[in-house]
Amino acid sequence: MTGVSSPSIARDRAAILIGATAIALAVFVFSAAFPTEFRFVNIGPVGAGILVVGGVGSVAGGIMRRRLPRLIAGALLTGAALVQLVGLALSIRPLGGDASAMAVVGGLGIGLLVLSLSPTHSDQPTDPTKGSP
Repeated sequence: MTGVSSPSIARDRAAILIGATAIALAVFVFSAAFPTEFRFVNIGPVGAGILVVGGVGSVAGGIMRRRLPRLIAGALLTGAALVQLVGLALSIRPLGGDASAMAVVGGLGIGLLVLSLSPTHSDQPTDPTKGSP
């Protein structure tokens, strides 16, 4: 193994990491049982469900090395954040949380969209000493 990974493998690993993070953050639905120091995300069961579904989609896209599941998971999470934003403006809580839920779900969703929509091939070689002149 050379230790050098291609950009597509790095994107797959990042998608798996973002998906695992989303699944792990779904645990904050039980944040009332956490000590005060650990209650930095206020999210409800609906938001936790969206995090789990988006996380599973992201992990599946990373394992299968497919862009479409990552794109769908990113769109789901970003859409949920936008719904939460509108809900907060109307004084309702669609995800069962507050602005912290919107920030977490939106941040993960935007990250997945950036991974999914970034170009697959670089114009420049990764190693300047290799390639054609």
